[in-house]
Amino acid sequence: MFGERHVLADLSTGQRDPDDWEIGRLRTVDYLLDPRVLTYEPTLSLLAVGTASGLICVVGGPGVESSVQTPEGSSVKILQLAASTDKLVAVDERDQLYIWNLKDLTEPPKSTKFDHAIKCASDQSLAVMLSPSHTHVFLALQSGEIRTYDLLCLKKSPYVIPNLWNMFQAKIASSVVDPMHAMPGCNIPIDLVAHPRDLNLIFVAFGGGVVLYDLSSRNILRVYELVIPAGAPGGGGYHQSEVLTHRWPSVTSVAIHPAGHFFAVGYTDGCIAFWAVEDEDQPLMVRTSTNLDVNVINGEELEKFLQNEGRSEEKGTNLSERQPIYRVAWCGFPNSSDPRGGATAFVFLGGDRNNDPCRLTVHTMPALNCPEPPAPSGSNTGLHASIRKAMRLSVIPLETTYYLSSGPVYDFVIFPKSSPHFSGCWDPIAILSLTTASDLRMVEARQFLAPKMISPRPGTDAQNNSEHSDVVHNLSATLKDMALSGEEPLPMHIPSKLYSGLGGVYCAQLLTLERSMHGVLVGQQLVSGDADLPIVGGSAWIDDKRLSELRLSRSHPRRILITCHRDLTVRFHDASPQLLISSSTSPLQKNFPFAIHDLTIDLSCLLLSTAPEVATVQLAPESLECVVLLKSGDLLVYQLNTTQVNPPIEIDGNKEFVLLGNVTSRPGMRYHPFLMLPRGNVSLTCCALSDIGFIGVGYIDGSIAVIDLRGPSLLRPQRQKRQSKLLVRNQDTDPVVSLTWTVSAVSIDAQLAVRLIAIHESGNTQVFKIIRDPESSSYNFAQDVSRVEGLPNVMQGGSFVIDSQKGTTWRADRSRFAASLQSGDSNPARCLWVTASAKGARCMLDISGERISKVEWNSKKNKVEHVQVIEKNNSHVLVAFNDKPEAMVYSLPYLEHLHTFSLAKICEKYILFARIVSVDETGDFIASRRHESGVLEQIIFGTLFKTRRVYDHPIVNLTSFHREIPPYPQPVSIGPSSLLGSWFRFGKPIMTGEQLDALLAGPDRPIIPPDSVQTSQDTTTGHGLDVTQTIENARSGVYNRLNDALAERGEILGNIEQRIDSLQQGSKDMVAQAKRLATEQSARRWFGF
Repeated sequence: MFGERHVLADLSTGQRDPDDWEIGRLRTVDYLLDPRVLTYEPTLSLLAVGTASGLICVVGGPGVESSVQTPEGSSVKILQLAASTDKLVAVDERDQLYIWNLKDLTEPPKSTKFDHAIKCASDQSLAVMLSPSHTHVFLALQSGEIRTYDLLCLKKSPYVIPNLWNMFQAKIASSVVDPMHAMPGCNIPIDLVAHPRDLNLIFVAFGGGVVLYDLSSRNILRVYELVIPAGAPGGGGYHQSEVLTHRWPSVTSVAIHPAGHFFAVGYTDGCIAFWAVEDEDQPLMVRTSTNLDVNVINGEELEKFLQNEGRSEEKGTNLSERQPIYRVAWCGFPNSSDPRGGATAFVFLGGDRNNDPCRLTVHTMPALNCPEPPAPSGSNTGLHASIRKAMRLSVIPLETTYYLSSGPVYDFVIFPKSSPHFSGCWDPIAILSLTTASDLRMVEARQFLAPKMISPRPGTDAQNNSEHSDVVHNLSATLKDMALSGEEPLPMHIPSKLYSGLGGVYCAQLLTLERSMHGVLVGQQLVSGDADLPIVGGSAWIDDKRLSELRLSRSHPRRILITCHRDLTVRFHDASPQLLISSSTSPLQKNFPFAIHDLTIDLSCLLLSTAPEVATVQLAPESLECVVLLKSGDLLVYQLNTTQVNPPIEIDGNKEFVLLGNVTSRPGMRYHPFLMLPRGNVSLTCCALSDIGFIGVGYIDGSIAVIDLRGPSLLRPQRQKRQSKLLVRNQDTDPVVSLTWTVSAVSIDAQLAVRLIAIHESGNTQVFKIIRDPESSSYNFAQDVSRVEGLPNVMQGGSFVIDSQKGTTWRADRSRFAASLQSGDSNPARCLWVTASAKGARCMLDISGERISKVEWNSKKNKVEHVQVIEKNNSHVLVAFNDKPEAMVYSLPYLEHLHTFSLAKICEKYILFARIVSVDETGDFIASRRHESGVLEQIIFGTLFKTRRVYDHPIVNLTSFHREIPPYPQPVSIGPSSLLGSWFRFGKPIMTGEQLDALLAGPDRPIIPPDSVQTSQDTTTGHGLDVTQTIENARSGVYNRLNDALAERGEILGNIEQRIDSLQQGSKDMVAQAKRLATEQSARRWFGF
């Protein structure tokens, strides 16, 4: 301790008692860094994510977030949400089936092990099928069997489908000798898809082909097997040695057209086959991503291939191998009054060359426009030529859109607006892709572009009788017509829990704002058209028992969380405790923290020479200007959009900074780039932002500059004469490590003025004074520079100027700047200058005056990484945080050691990996846990004063939001509405979900009582309220049963009316129909099992 000539007030009287401190954790924010599978359920409006570590997270509306863990921590490979029973269904890598109750995820899951592994092809095609119309799940096993499981009774159902491909092989083995049918893997089920308009029918995709199966009659109706004949290019084109042999590519995925009359199948050779349901002999079309009719021999190309002895001569280069079709989906839209629907969107993953960009491909398909076929003749069997041609024309794309991704795409999820039918592909509004970037899987979301009203191409009239004049055969013209979409799909915001990969967070900091400034920064509407995913399921609220304490949060400071991401963005989040004020009757309205997307700063909009990486971000608490210092040494200044922002004026002869007013940022963003101070020949080492229009910058060569945003202009101090060259070197050439703005006096200058304190690495400090020229009204450096011998290696953020009487921090803000402009105050208040390094701290009077105190940290084994002057009840202390982690408390101004608090209970089991990264002046801080890849796995909100602070994780009800499940879509006619009846399964009643459940569960299915789930809030009510609630529940149950009965009655009447109309219209064609069916029954492909 130094000798004292001044007696200073003790600023820490209210924080000397250890009982005044309560170290605690407030909240944690976890990031899912390795998602493996996604699923979305539109009825419940919930998104579920499964990870490689076995963690399953269900995300809904504001605050709705619940997680479960597979018992063995094994990776999740199949994940589904069952809206009909409110269940979460998962299969792990050990082929164990787990079922959780969404009404209470804390209950242990129901676990079931099947005799054979559940098939999941390449972690992409999920051989599990659910439907909101019934309560069973179909599971395809490695043996080829398909088992059923009752989600209502939580038991295996007796209904089992044998290996259908083996049955098909056995049936044709006696008449057809085909060694390819014995290929390995051809009898393994790959995909299960329900018919979009008939619950009784399912499509089972095996490696060898697709089987259409009738559940009620237990019959194989059709088998669709693709054969690429010898000489046809197939998926590989005329650049493969197998082109002269027959090929049977393996199936990877199946998607059904919304009308239900034809479907698409993806194959391992990169081709896609479109099949009519009523024609298993020949596909409508086989194509790749670039070529049509690849199952037809091209004589000219084949001849070139033979002349070159099987070598490709195309431009003298070898084409890279074509990827398999990993997955296909067929989306429908409510864009037509025709029951068959309008234009559709066909989505597929894969099929590109290995050197093509990583992307998803979406083809806009024209509407199905089949004419009424003439009556079939006796010799004509199968699909009529006019219908076949119309179907063929409806699978020729009108437009192609590419959804580019940041890395290889592993899977995608269609995000429907509300309907759960059509495999979740009806009226999609977004598409989520699971990609890999920075060695981590990540989720990307983009707006799904609905098909526009596009006129059919000339020559596509279905009445054209010349098949050879079809535009399909004019390949060059057809491909030219398949124009790319000029509209770019807009990105959509994913839940912050999914920030990973390129979107991962690598640094974060916590700031406190005044209420008025917080309202200016946060209180704006979100950007329309680039909004969050509309996930609104469930509800969440803080326990009502803590409501009285929770209401105290209204007076707490507002906070902002700033995060830097690997995708070159800086994002802002509202982390104010006021967001958590809620109750069981008034659930949370925003997430905590709440992402303010229209404040996002996108550094990729700037044309920089190297990829930018953020070193530090500073936000002015009053002017709300933002400064981003890059590790490359470039400095970027952003200004918030307000009505008072003036465009920057170009300064003639300016070569030191670049104005960015003409840089185009993302639409709707409120932070716009203002100027950039390039690195130049000397790198920047630090910067300091003030609230009065000045930005200080320090360089590695020891020089200083100030950016005056009023011009803008760049100010540099005049060189001072030195008596010793050695002194010049010591003071001017070592790097500047810390800059601090203040409005104060110094010991040798009692005038209140704007000052910039520049601390060099050696500890030598310069105090610059900023003065105003009365003639030009511009600002510049004063000639006199105060010099101080300070601490060496002061850490950034380790310099504070505080009031010697009150302890408040003296910043360069508007109020103190206004005070400096007032004349006549010859005796201003005195200040204290506190500096801290990794070894200790020092306090000085009036910056350049006498030394008040000095201290070395008690913990020498652990490195101090952050210091902060913390205020509580008008008392101020200096708190140093080391990497143990501990918080060491010292008094002000004499730096007496008061307390040492362990922060181990805040970091818990991650104590060796968690680090304190940011502390604010109220004692709240954040710690982070970093993944080995460099991104953050977890952000921990902690505090030194936890008394009466309510940051609890909310009570969550995942099933409070439940859309009404619409009736299962009814079959539609293949022809116009005037055509007799429904072309598909004419005259037969359609199976309902209840009938299917009865078929699968068998006669011994037990009767399950209604599920009465009681939340933790219900247990707090009195007996009288329980009785009232019981009565209300009973009334609700009666009304629900009446409504269900009326809905079922209306559906039955609708079905009866539809069947009567079908019979009336179909009577005229009954004889011809019977002849055609009789002929088909005699064909080899109709089997009776």
